[in-house]
Amino acid sequence: MKIEKRTEALRIVRGNNKTPGVIYGKGFESESIQANVQELHNCLGEFGLTKTFKIKLGTKNHTVYIKHIHRDIMNGHHFLNFELMKVSAGDTIKAAININVIGKENIQESRFEIRNQVDTLEVEYIVGSGVSRIDVDISALMIGDSILAKDIKLPKGIELLDSEDKIILTVQAIVIMPDEDEETDETEELTEPELVDSKKTEE
Repeated sequence: MKIEKRTEALRIVRGNNKTPGVIYGKGFESESIQANVQELHNCLGEFGLTKTFKIKLGTKNHTVYIKHIHRDIMNGHHFLNFELMKVSAGDTIKAAININVIGKENIQESRFEIRNQVDTLEVEYIVGSGVSRIDVDISALMIGDSILAKDIKLPKGIELLDSEDKIILTVQAIVIMPDEDEETDETEELTEPELVDSKKTEE
């Protein structure tokens, strides 16, 4: 991703199909920057909010990761601005990495469903060891099976911070509820309606 120093007003930057941002880090003076809209989208897709990558700003190279993306609340695909965190070799990063569940189609075809699914896993890693997501294969699970944090095989260099017994997901049978529109027996004896206390029904 090409990073440039921002020198123009925000409206001009966005009018030129670029997204304004800022880069900062330990022992590094923050600086206003900008990046091409499509390049920023591609970079986020490849590295996510956890994986480090190299950029060049002016004549200097930096190792960074995307710390945050500010999105338009009316259109999540529209980035208003972004933040890059500069890091150095040997630095430790703590982050919540997205869990990507694969094999769901096998579960659904067997009339099972996934419950209590957790979306992220808290981990710690050295710069250069990060990943954009953690894949969890559930295709072999049966009813009643659960996956705990300790069951997930993490890539080398990544250490689990969450409790090992944290439940990531559970497989349960799909419960089919009876049809509420069942026809009533026409010969059923009619009774006088009973007055119901509205306060009790609300409880």
